[in-house]
Amino acid sequence: MKKLFSILIVLLMGCIMCAKNEAKIEGEPGGRLVIGTTDFVSEISPLKPNVFASNELLDLLFLRLHRVDPATGKMVPELAVSWEFSEDLSSITYYLRKDVKWWDGKPVTADDIIFTYKKMKDPKTAYPNIASLRFIKKVEKVNDYAVRFTFSKVYADLLTDSNIMPVARSAYKKLGADFGQMPVGNGPYKLKEFVPGSGALLVVNKEFYRGRPPLDEIYIRFYSNSDDMISDFSNGTLDLVLNIDPGAAKELEKNKNIRIDSRPGNSYTFIGWNLRNGHLRDKEVRKALSLAINEKMILNEVFKGMGKLSLGPLPPSSWAYNSNIKPLGYDLKKAQAILAKKGFEDRNRNKILDKDRKDFILNLITNVESPERVKMLRLVADDLKKLGIKVKARALDTRSFIKALIKGDFDGYIMAWSVDNKIDPTVSWSSDPKKGRYNFIGYKNPKVDTLINLASSMLDRKKAKKLWGEFQRIVYQDIPYTFLVAPDRISATYKRVRGIKGGISLSRVYTYWIPKNERRVAVAVNIPAKKEKKPTEEVIVSKTETVKETPEEKAKSLKKPPVTVTPEKLLAAAAKKETTAVAKEVAPIPPPKPSVITRAKPIKKVQPRYPEAAKSIAAQGRVVVRVLVGKDGKVKKAEVIKSFGNPACEEAAIAAAKKWVFKPATKDGVPFEQRIYIPFDFKP
Repeated sequence: MKKLFSILIVLLMGCIMCAKNEAKIEGEPGGRLVIGTTDFVSEISPLKPNVFASNELLDLLFLRLHRVDPATGKMVPELAVSWEFSEDLSSITYYLRKDVKWWDGKPVTADDIIFTYKKMKDPKTAYPNIASLRFIKKVEKVNDYAVRFTFSKVYADLLTDSNIMPVARSAYKKLGADFGQMPVGNGPYKLKEFVPGSGALLVVNKEFYRGRPPLDEIYIRFYSNSDDMISDFSNGTLDLVLNIDPGAAKELEKNKNIRIDSRPGNSYTFIGWNLRNGHLRDKEVRKALSLAINEKMILNEVFKGMGKLSLGPLPPSSWAYNSNIKPLGYDLKKAQAILAKKGFEDRNRNKILDKDRKDFILNLITNVESPERVKMLRLVADDLKKLGIKVKARALDTRSFIKALIKGDFDGYIMAWSVDNKIDPTVSWSSDPKKGRYNFIGYKNPKVDTLINLASSMLDRKKAKKLWGEFQRIVYQDIPYTFLVAPDRISATYKRVRGIKGGISLSRVYTYWIPKNERRVAVAVNIPAKKEKKPTEEVIVSKTETVKETPEEKAKSLKKPPVTVTPEKLLAAAAKKETTAVAKEVAPIPPPKPSVITRAKPIKKVQPRYPEAAKSIAAQGRVVVRVLVGKDGKVKKAEVIKSFGNPACEEAAIAAAKKWVFKPATKDGVPFEQRIYIPFDFKP
């Protein structure tokens, strides 16, 4: 124990050195970056992270206690300048930086950390990742800039689970439920405007502790359809697009001014075989099926070669990946020989193998919302037909697909699992039905159970890597799945965008920059509200900006279905909400069914007069007023949310805002009260 403690002290000193010598952000200051993404967010708050999509937007606005260096994969200090373990490893004390402030000027302290933890634990908050906190016994204040986490057990992911992204205590108490619409953060960029489901405009935080980030503004536009996003990127409306499909990437790379960023993703696709069903209980039969499926063709046809062949339940991007596993490969003749040895023949000459007077027929399913998986299903069916097996292929909607998995109504299913930096495959691979909630295939291997338990609690990552590598090898050799492809994560940007190291990532955009002579002419950014049914209606985005949607834009056809929530994300969301290690039942979260909401639109605007008191001292700046628009469209309440500190201008802004009249907001056609933010600019 003393030896381990000494090692931790050495690591701690390394963290202190890293924090003190952290490099300033380089890049030519100025300019705006416009980003397209299909990851929707309805609110922006560490207490309400999106369980179905990326939360990297939060990393531009808020700081974590520590972060993972993309270059090394190691944890490095961020909000915490350093940390230390207790000698028995049951607690971690974080020492906070003293040079970090919230955007409202207040310092970030231990009180903010404790407040955030309590909010996460509060059932009223409905924090979606509550399961990650289940082993934290308490969080207590050591002093204003030190906080201690105490755990109920010692395990490998103490640092990961305690890595809280805090919210500003005073701002949250003031804003309450509205915090997620106009939050107060401490990251490299500030949120200036936000329309849920449409876009977010970020402006540089000049007081960021690492120095001023290069870009003046970052505009993130949300898309419900990837084809629309690619079209806008192709015509130059966007500078950068995230998470595009391989087909689009291959088309875009024809443009010499575009850079495609393709790097190993964190997921793997597979066919899960129902080990409770007939012939599939036999490992040799599963081996024959796998040998007959041409994974390379799937990689090339479906993913355009942008990925790797999957070699088990860890993707190549994982720190624990075992690269020494020998691929099973594609060998139709060998597959035929195995089945012949097992007694399969086409006795009745119907081109289907049979045994015990029964044709070899497989019921394969996937979710219809994924064109890639539907195509994989067809390719797999064609391959197995060559082997002499008839496939009944079904592409089901997500909810029906999950129901079929739970009931075991399948012989095989095509899906994908994602693997985070914190590895915990218990839910999908444990033999214990209470723990292995998503072990739909009925796989049982006591050695695999032991490896999962040991590796999950291993404090030494090198030793854990060996255990996870053995876990990967055994599962691959058992062939409960036919492992197909680990697809790349693909994004694209124009070459004028610089500072991209280690691949494109929204969380790293604060280090990007554009040379002055390559920037586009600056224009006002329009953040359109959610599209209405009526054409050409005006929607408010600020006091001077309006957007009109033409009938032609309304009629634009969708070449692909809108972005939907995948089955595995629904299942993962359900698992994250578990507060104990043992789940009571397997129950999927139903896909979200968003209401049709129209935002309140102004039909009468009143601009404030520039006060004489402000004019005398040449005061200028922006005042943001939050108004509560009633069901009748009149302003029921107005209050200042952001200001440059001039009381006279604040009073004038409130007085003007109270005179505004709106067409009321509606939810499914019924008027409801809605809060709207109105920015007023004051200048001589």
